[in-house]
Amino acid sequence: MATKLKQIVGAIVLAASAVGAAQADTVKFNGFLGGRSASVDIDAPANVSPQAGEFSILLNSQSFSSLCVDVQHTISWNTNYSDYTVKTAGAYGFSTAQIGLFNKLYTAHYADSHSSSDKAAAFQIAVWEITYDGNSALNLGANTFKLGSGGSSNAKTIATGWLNTLGTAQQGQWQFKVLDSETRQDQLIAMPVPEPTELAMLLAGLGLIGSVARRKARAASAA
Repeated sequence: MATKLKQIVGAIVLAASAVGAAQADTVKFNGFLGGRSASVDIDAPANVSPQAGEFSILLNSQSFSSLCVDVQHTISWNTNYSDYTVKTAGAYGFSTAQIGLFNKLYTAHYADSHSSSDKAAAFQIAVWEITYDGNSALNLGANTFKLGSGGSSNAKTIATGWLNTLGTAQQGQWQFKVLDSETRQDQLIAMPVPEPTELAMLLAGLGLIGSVARRKARAASAA
């Protein structure tokens, strides 16, 4: 429950960041989440061979995790980038079909992606495929996003299997934001949409904290 409430708090913080999207947001990349990554060979839209996995980041000093949605730019670890802007997935340019596919992918396979380095890389591969080809057929060997023959064959096989089942997968409740930069890798952040009861618990807890703080302030002034 504590982890879920932490995720809900993160979603609220992220929503607040999006409200102030006109100003630049600062992002720092700490490394791969849990140290999980595997090599990937990409032929298009850029010929690169990166390590792939989920990132652990700080967005305006708040902890989040993110997936890359831009293979044509780079990032470095432990560097503060102040040229990012938080956008909704729709404002960034993702279609309703792509957002639906992201929702299905996260619902079906996000938890499993944390179980091994190959699965972490497979999840990133699937995110790239939806990013570049989500409005057409999902095929890692054709269209805009294409993998080469190198890299982790296991990650490629897992990603292919996951993508092939998205058509019939259940669509959950996820909220997506994109960290957009002109010079660095754009990033996708996903947060579970809080259930009404969980949100009510959080708001009640925040109200209690505020009430206690006000009582302490009144007591201090009376003394």
